[in-house]
Amino acid sequence: MFLRNRGFTLVELMITLVIVAIGLSLALPTWTTFVEKRRITAAAEEIVSMMSYVQSEAIKRNEITTLSWNSTGGHSKNWCIGATLGTTACDCTETDTTASDYCAIDGTSYRLVQGNFTDINDEFLHTNGNLKSDSLSFDPIRGILTNVSAALATEIAANDYLYYMHSGKGSGGSRLFELQVRVNLVGRVSICNDDDRKSFDGVCAECP
Repeated sequence: MFLRNRGFTLVELMITLVIVAIGLSLALPTWTTFVEKRRITAAAEEIVSMMSYVQSEAIKRNEITTLSWNSTGGHSKNWCIGATLGTTACDCTETDTTASDYCAIDGTSYRLVQGNFTDINDEFLHTNGNLKSDSLSFDPIRGILTNVSAALATEIAANDYLYYMHSGKGSGGSRLFELQVRVNLVGRVSICNDDDRKSFDGVCAECP
């Protein structure tokens, strides 16, 4: 006696599809959250890494290094951060590599712009509204801040941020997540979790 090969009935197939659809609907928000967190965290870490490198170069070379930035403010992709040797800030908006104010160290470009973050198309980085265009220098002895403008010193004393990064467009609660990049007067650069936004659990501490 031979058994017939029995396939799925239409009802069984429909039940299977419904179960798969429910599973996907439950997993998708979790995956989206993970991706958003990873993108913003990676961007913040890259900016902090650049700042830390500039600070370490000052100590290694026994020479002041200067970090500068420029932004039109608000939701805009027109921002940049650059670095150079010496006390005179470079112009991070300068794209001519032969220009004297081009941001470079030993001929190597040190600029970050929106286009460097190929996986982020939103206007994700904002500078402090009082510091749309400013600079700071690192002392070669201990890497502490020097040549700090009065406006920047005021923001640092108030424990405010230099930049913040957020996922999604819009403002306020319409953003999914937000991280802040801060620096203190001794030159310590840090990333913290904006307590007004959704939490980056396990990524970094709440901003004080």
